Amino acid sequence: MDEKTKKLNLMRYWLFGIFVIIFAAFTVYIGGVLGTGLLIMKELNYWIAIIATAVLCVAAYYLYKWYLGRKA
Repeated sequence: MDEKTKKLNLMRYWLFGIFVIIFAAFTVYIGGVLGTGLLIMKELNYWIAIIATAVLCVAAYYLYKWYLGRKA
């Protein structure tokens, strides 16, 4: 496995971990503040924030992939 593939796999691992942490923290915080429990899943703003986080993580991965390709 070459160095570029190793770096991309590590970046994918960290971005997935960051997404999971943000998802869990946001869900617990908003659920605790609102006191709604599972009703948070019906909130549109909740899903917009989760989707925006996912899009930013995917964009960061492809930006890093582009950066590694440009660097070589």
